[in-house]
Amino acid sequence: MILNIYGIPPVSFPVLDAGTARTSVDGEVPSISVRLDNARGEAAGLLAVPPLRARAALVDGDAIVFSGRVQSVSLSAVATIHLEQ
Repeated sequence: MILNIYGIPPVSFPVLDAGTARTSVDGEVPSISVRLDNARGEAAGLLAVPPLRARAALVDGDAIVFSGRVQSVSLSAVATIHLEQ
């Protein structure tokens, strides 16, 4: 899977894993958390100024798994990006 963030500049990251997509059942906003490798600091360099509210798409091959906006970014050895629709 690949995470595309359509910020300025647009960036793409290979995804380590994606959490369970939350749906709008019981009033929840559809959301998903995505984990990226940041062991060498590459994600941190590109996300040092988090692209909050930037459009993003999680894609698997030709299929869009989730489309939404960046709500939060957490940087450590594994970066976590939370997307909401």
